[in-house]
Amino acid sequence: MPPYIEPAPIPTAPLTGRARRGRWLALFAVAFLLRAGYATVAAGPAAVPSSDPAHYDTIAWNLARGEGYSLESAGGSYPTSYRPPLVPWITSLLYRVVGHRYFAALLLHAAIGALVPLAIAALGGVTYGVGIGWTAAWLTAVNPLLIFLSGYLLTENTFTLLLLVALRLSADWVKTPRRGRALGLGLIWGLDALARPVALLLPAVVALWAWVPLGLALGDGERRRNVALLLLGVALAVGPWTLRNAFVMHAFVPVSTNSGRVLLEGWNPRSWFDPAYRGGGAIDNTIEPYASFLRLPEPEADRRSRAEAVRFAREHAGQLPAVALAKLGRFWRMSAEGGGTGVWLREDSPLRPLLGWLDPVRWWAIVLFPLALWGALRTLRGTRRWFQSLPLWVIAYFSILAMVFWGGLRPRAPIEPLIALLAAAGFEDIRRRVRSRAAGMRAVQSRL
Repeated sequence: MPPYIEPAPIPTAPLTGRARRGRWLALFAVAFLLRAGYATVAAGPAAVPSSDPAHYDTIAWNLARGEGYSLESAGGSYPTSYRPPLVPWITSLLYRVVGHRYFAALLLHAAIGALVPLAIAALGGVTYGVGIGWTAAWLTAVNPLLIFLSGYLLTENTFTLLLLVALRLSADWVKTPRRGRALGLGLIWGLDALARPVALLLPAVVALWAWVPLGLALGDGERRRNVALLLLGVALAVGPWTLRNAFVMHAFVPVSTNSGRVLLEGWNPRSWFDPAYRGGGAIDNTIEPYASFLRLPEPEADRRSRAEAVRFAREHAGQLPAVALAKLGRFWRMSAEGGGTGVWLREDSPLRPLLGWLDPVRWWAIVLFPLALWGALRTLRGTRRWFQSLPLWVIAYFSILAMVFWGGLRPRAPIEPLIALLAAAGFEDIRRRVRSRAAGMRAVQSRL
């Protein structure tokens, strides 16, 4: 049987403009209600941020009231680069209008998260076809992990939305390469890096993926110019923030002073040798040298954290393969994070007893992962395998990052829509095979 994964089919009965808009609005409405509903039940209108959300909330409020990009300490506010700037800046625009209302920020980011299904529909439509794209969109709308992360002021929603927009524009650029498109694409990738620095290397990954197909449409010189403009766009988007950090922090900080800390969280005795944390991001801040890092200026703490992580890795080089596999296993785990992201609920939340015995992440993964694996295999055997392999490149990139830093559900969240897209492709292949076999049996019976 020939592979079904072919260019997007032309609908036999195109939707009218009003029907098309209604379809998009219905998808957004369902996704938003699920995310806003979870935020209401899990956190509540009187929610108080803690951990990472507390940082984003504080920076956003300081921006809104003219205190600059800063955090708070016992001695007052101080300039920071510890968190990437895009999410606090977006939140600060809301705070300027409604005041310091954390629950309003949760609803704003629930709305941003509700745009993610629309973005995967657009990407899926141009790569696999409209039908598969919409199946992936509805799967993304009801994805329990993405709904859960929408209940907190984190970078995941904004980062994932920009990631999918950038991937869609990357597909458009490869299909019809233009210098302006390459530059604009680089700007979007740069914005994504300002939401989360892990995106900084993704333009290079996209350039590698696009290199061969670009050569089919462009001469060698024009292909190089397109890629150079892509990278220039990234630099133009990230550059002003990097310059700000140079003046304020007196150090070269492309996006954040947190990268060394994140690396150290995955390269220390607790995250390597404690069975409860092995492969994850965990560190004991009460012991040295980690406790002293917290008292250092941010750039110095970042540098020393990175150096300590490298030193630890060299001393335990023999454990590297086993720990890398543990990180990868935690990244692809089919259950909620015990003692981590899976329990960020207020004490009186009605979800606490429910999630105590029902793990929606597990049941979701049991259904979706086999379909996604089948979709990936069919993609690699399809007639448009190079073009449709873009999600696989990105999934591989994040899997490698997990082995470098640490594994968990939060690092996996941005690729959940891409997993849904592959699952939709796998489901469509199975559906067509079943229908084809049924049609063949009917044909045999009719001849009898």
